[in-house]
Formats: sequence, C-alpha cells, structure tokens
Amino acid sequence: MAIIEPFWNPKTDMSGFLFSIKKVHREAYFDVSDIPETVLPFFSFAYLTDGEVLIEIEGKPYLCQTGQVLIIPRNVPFRVLHFNRNTGFECGFSLRVLKDVSYECLHSPQPVLQSFTPEDASFTTALLEVIYKSYQQKDYFVTASALDLFLCRIKPREDHPDNAIVSRFLELVFDRNNKPGKVSTYASSLCITPNYLNRLVRAHTGHSAMDWIEISRLNLAKSLLKQNQLQVSEIASAVGIDDQSYFTRFFKKSEGITPTQYRDQVLSKLRHSK
Repeated sequence: MAIIEPFWNPKTDMSGFLFSIKKVHREAYFDVSDIPETVLPFFSFAYLTDGEVLIEIEGKPYLCQTGQVLIIPRNVPFRVLHFNRNTGFECGFSLRVLKDVSYECLHSPQPVLQSFTPEDASFTTALLEVIYKSYQQKDYFVTASALDLFLCRIKPREDHPDNAIVSRFLELVFDRNNKPGKVSTYASSLCITPNYLNRLVRAHTGHSAMDWIEISRLNLAKSLLKQNQLQVSEIASAVGIDDQSYFTRFFKKSEGITPTQYRDQVLSKLRHSK
C-alpha cells in the first residue's frame, strides 16, 4: 500500500492564498493512517475521473467516486478515511479569484457532492483541463473564467433517504469511539435488515457493507501498530477481531506482510529518518 503525499502543507502560511490546481494520477490503495485532520482557509474540491476517496467532514462521511466532484467549504475540518486509486483534479481557490461569488455551491452550509452523467463528466473533465493548462501557462483570465463556468454547473441537492442511511452506516463504521462491528450490528442500529443494508451500501458505493468494515479495521489496525504501545493481540481485539491468528491472516491478505512485520517497517523508517 502506497503513502499518499500531502497536497497542502499545514506549516505553510496560506493567508495570501488565491488559487492552485493539481492533476493527480494515483494507481493504488493509500495509507491514510498518518493523514491528520485538515482545516483550509479557502474552498477546495476533488473531481475524480477514476477511483474513490472517503472524506469525513465535520463528522459526516462523504464518498466521492468516479464522475463526481466534492466541494469542501473553507474553514471546515476534514480528514481522509479511505483512498483507493485517484485520477482527476484537486483544486483550492479563494473567493478573490472569482468574477461571481453568488454560485449556490459557495453558499451551501454543507459540503457539496455532485454526480455527473457520462456526457457531463466528459465536459467537466475537459473544462478542468482548460483550468489546469491555463493556470500552468499563467493565463489567469482564462483560469478564472473557466473556474466560474465550472462552479455555475454545481447545484446542491437534497439527499435521498437511502443516501442518508448509507452515510450513517459509514459514519458508524469509521467512528473511532467504537470498534468495528458486524453487518448485523449496524443494520440493527439503523433499524433495517442486514440484507437490505448490504443492498443499499453496494448500490450506492460499489462495495459491500463488509468491505467497508474491513477497510475501517485495517486503517485502525495500522494506526494502532504505528503507536507501538499495544500488543498485536490487543490491537486485534481493538479492531473487533478476537482471534489473533485470524487477525494476522486478515492483515497479511491486504498488506502482504504480518502486523509485526508492518510495525517493524514503520519503526525502522522512523529510526532512519532521525
């Protein structure tokens, strides 16, 4: 599993920030256990032409997938929960670069997640290419004009009740105050059957409910292994697996190494970085 590089340096003074756009092409699962919670003093968005990223924004999870854009308001805390491949664009902008600041998406009290039809997605990709190339060429008039055109196409929409159930499920699964549980446990909390929960989650995310539980377990396990304070058996229990042997097999199946080997690698890197 690869390590994702931070796009925004938290140590940088961003008070004078106006605009930046990055084209990304990452072809792997990424280790998100070291990515801290972030608060940016400007608007930011991710648009994906492939892959998916799950981001918790003010305690609520937002899953952005292929053909979707996620706009995060300024000064709102967020953290990455899951990162699987990522092709598309990452952008940050201040209102000072816009010709018009009346767009709906800039005044929504919540983050905005929008899906595009294949035809609209092709146009959006081409539009962001224009923004990216014009910015690289320092043609800021074209950059601002294309950014305005992009933002005027983003329309906040009310969530369908099914989306709310899936969102609540993901929120429960990634709640670090409780260890990851069983599908039936979450279904009971949501007052629906396990089969119905599985159908909803798969229909809306492309993954089963159990897939998300295992992703949450793995992320939590890696975070705990890096702390070097708990025994492997204690970490297994903390992620909801009582059998240490099963936990080792589960971890190795995903990472290709045992939990102990993973911890040794992390500690070795820390020693060499000093």
